[in-house]
Amino acid sequence: MMLMDICYLIDCKRGFNLGTVDCPQWDYFISAFNDSDRVKSVFSSVSASVKHWLILPEYKYSDTNFPGHEALPFLQDGNEADVIIHAFENLLTRMAPGSTLCIDVTGMMRPHILFLLYFLKNKGIQSFDMIYTEPLHYSRKEDTTFASEDVFEVRQVAGFEGTHPSRVGDDVLIIGLGYDHHLISHVIESKPGARIIQMHSLPSLSADMYQESLLRLERVSSSFASLTEGHQVYCSANDPFLVSAVLAESVSRLEKGGKVTNLYLSPLATKPQVVGFGLYYLKNKSNIPTSMIFPFSSRYERETSKGVGRSWVYPIRF
Repeated sequence: MMLMDICYLIDCKRGFNLGTVDCPQWDYFISAFNDSDRVKSVFSSVSASVKHWLILPEYKYSDTNFPGHEALPFLQDGNEADVIIHAFENLLTRMAPGSTLCIDVTGMMRPHILFLLYFLKNKGIQSFDMIYTEPLHYSRKEDTTFASEDVFEVRQVAGFEGTHPSRVGDDVLIIGLGYDHHLISHVIESKPGARIIQMHSLPSLSADMYQESLLRLERVSSSFASLTEGHQVYCSANDPFLVSAVLAESVSRLEKGGKVTNLYLSPLATKPQVVGFGLYYLKNKSNIPTSMIFPFSSRYERETSKGVGRSWVYPIRF
């Protein structure tokens, strides 16, 4: 396997304070609209020549409650590829060469983040920024629900499909563990018999969030022996570059150990972790048949957090 250049990981993530001189500026700024203060405050405070809201169908906004700022073209329904292509295709043709682009992933769904990385890379956009703003805490602590429980399918994420042999056995599933215990259950059920590697967010966004995620995990562990017996790795909740490096190291160990038929990746924790999973997949080549899988829900909560925490900029370079 070709590991990504470690120099890319050094001093990449950087924090910033809204409304101060260290707050970056961009030509284009895109953010997925929802009801969170940490989404709206960043959108209003960031300096950019052009700002657009991205409207996602899973939030179920109607025509009457769209935000006042101009929204990108949107669909009322469609998968992650349909939504992103429809929203960004025309924007990219209007951007002048050398324009700077920033995308706030705080309010985005995980599959949309992944496909957006794939889409921009394949459109030749080699340099852009992503930002994420942490909450002070989640609204219902360990009982916070992000995705609705009506998971209708577990499938490969568009742009991250692998070609897998028909035979199974010696499969490995790497799960980025988050709060949505029902999503974890659906992913495990979709790959029965797979050996599980748990990726825990440690350090987490905060000490209480790590404890809350463990409480949610207990609701799953009793039903799946493969989860309780699985190998564990640890990585930062807010540094996608380190997540990517840890994934690369984990897959390298799997390759050296041999006897892995299929590898499945499923990022179910923070949005920065999702970015890290996407960067790993797009920037590394594994000899193991690999794909990104996700449990898809039809609806997501519009507001799950309280307060506005730290904001981070992640420079993406392909």
